[in-house]
Amino acid sequence: MPSEMTLNLLLFLISIPIIIKSSDVFTEGASKLARMLGVSDFVIGITLVALGTSLPELASDIYASYIDHGQIAVGDIIGSNITNIALILGVTCIIKPLAIKHTEIYSGRIHLIILTLASAFLLLAGGIGRIGGTAFIIAYIFYLRHSIITYRELGVEHIGKNGIIKNIFEVLIGLAGILIGARILVNSMIGLSMAYGVSEYLIALLLMSIGTSLPELFVSVSSARKGYMTMALGNIVGSNVANILWVLGAAAVVRPIIINPELILTHVLFMLMLSILLIIFKRSGYVIDRREGAIFLGIYVLFVIVSISFGNA
Repeated sequence: MPSEMTLNLLLFLISIPIIIKSSDVFTEGASKLARMLGVSDFVIGITLVALGTSLPELASDIYASYIDHGQIAVGDIIGSNITNIALILGVTCIIKPLAIKHTEIYSGRIHLIILTLASAFLLLAGGIGRIGGTAFIIAYIFYLRHSIITYRELGVEHIGKNGIIKNIFEVLIGLAGILIGARILVNSMIGLSMAYGVSEYLIALLLMSIGTSLPELFVSVSSARKGYMTMALGNIVGSNVANILWVLGAAAVVRPIIINPELILTHVLFMLMLSILLIIFKRSGYVIDRREGAIFLGIYVLFVIVSISFGNA
């Protein structure tokens, strides 16, 4: 019915600013808490900020899995990872070239290996069950531990401990808003999928992934403009790993996810290609410049065209 379509579209549009604002509040509070503990910008970006900006995916995809719409979760995760590099990093680098202050940060190998192995598991197994989801979560914990140990002391910036109660309150309020917005978002996505006869996977891959990745966009652009280049890079890299291990793992623990490998193969290849390009661009003078940002954006446009052309079969 047209009225239901309008309502679902309205709910979708309402959910996005709720998630964006709530994620912003959460991230601000979490980042200040981390600085009080005296850890580096990159560690803040790859852990707390990445976890904060990935909360929309976590809440949305766990709920989607819980109500037995696992294709939404897989589509959102793959789409978000592609969006993070191709669209968000592309826009960020066009606005301001991303200069890596500490050249030893982010070799890219671990990022690429994690995405490759997790994707191969999905393709070969045709989905992921509770045991696989638990293994993904454990792998993510080890990844966080490695990142904190390796990059903790690089470029540390300390701040005072005044206002710690306020920051904790911001974290809790932001988390509550994210959870509410995520539920509205998923329900509206299902309604739009049914109304327009478009697959849930395709809508999640293209539309929902942009909605849940907007916190990463705002955080990365803001970090780059303020000179926190390593935090911007850490946010994008950390969010991608969090999505594929933490978010997908948690969604699978809630309810096993079954996915047709042919449905996701092309998009997985896009995701891995972008990860390889990120390594190449980072090594070219340790600056990801505007030209390379434009290449990322061009790949995103190609990804959208290919997905719309072939993704709804």
